[in-house]
Amino acid sequence: MRQTEKMLVAACGGFCGGCPDYLAYISNDGRLKRKLAQEFSEQFNMDIKPEDVGCLGCHGPIRKPWCASCSIRQCTEEKGILTCALCDEIPCDKLEKYYEKNKYGDKSRAHIVRQKQIGLEKWLEEMKKKSQDKRDT
Repeated sequence: MRQTEKMLVAACGGFCGGCPDYLAYISNDGRLKRKLAQEFSEQFNMDIKPEDVGCLGCHGPIRKPWCASCSIRQCTEEKGILTCALCDEIPCDKLEKYYEKNKYGDKSRAHIVRQKQIGLEKWLEEMKKKSQDKRDT
């Protein structure tokens, strides 16, 4: 798996290539950045401006203040793994709490299950195809 592809695999199991924060950054969509800045400000109890919005994935080069508080990303980095699907300790309390409080928790949980079933590379190919299909419609 190439480094650019690894950047699209979120620590929690999500697909960064479909994340609004990632999409706002790569498309430079001002309207989406404003919407996300408001949502993130409320979610993280921080003053986040539209120009602060933008991400290239959990394993990408951009680090935002709210990334520092992500216990899931911190955990995977400490263990030297890309995603929780590669962890021998799941399910764990940390991940379950994340799923409960995150609005994308159910999706992330399903992604972890799928990653374990078919492997990261096949899962990533599926996700890229689904993402492309959405853009084509």
